[in-house]
Amino acid sequence: MRAPRILTLLGLPSCGRLAAACAATAALLTLTACSGGSPDAEADAEARAMPPERSAPAFTGVRHELPKGAALDNDPDLYEHVTPTGCAATADGWRAEGTAENAGAEEQAFAVLVLFTDPQGRSVDSATASVTVGPGETGDWIAERDFDAPAGTLCVVRAVNQAK
Repeated sequence: MRAPRILTLLGLPSCGRLAAACAATAALLTLTACSGGSPDAEADAEARAMPPERSAPAFTGVRHELPKGAALDNDPDLYEHVTPTGCAATADGWRAEGTAENAGAEEQAFAVLVLFTDPQGRSVDSATASVTVGPGETGDWIAERDFDAPAGTLCVVRAVNQAK
């Protein structure tokens, strides 16, 4: 048994079938043209979708020497128990504060390194805090530094390790 042909099912005479085929082809070409299928149209659409490149604003503060080497070591097991809770200007600089939770069975001493950054994430200065927390308890820490902070200063906990 032969598969039925759509044009035959429509009962069109052979000249009608030719006209229907031409109409279908024209419709298909029209849809393709409307879809913006040309490479130039696609490139134009991409260019409009991408924001123009902008360079970061020039750094306007003073960058202080930052910790190096072992001071940047991070203990992931301790890091996950430290939570920053505040970041604010002081009269002479900037301050970060937070909590450290000791889920262990023994006293734990945390050393927290905070970087103070400008709004673009460029490090400006740093401060450290130490807090000793009893088993099953939470302790507060404060890391602050006197410096000329740029507008929009942020606080980032960079490393947490065992205080010595």
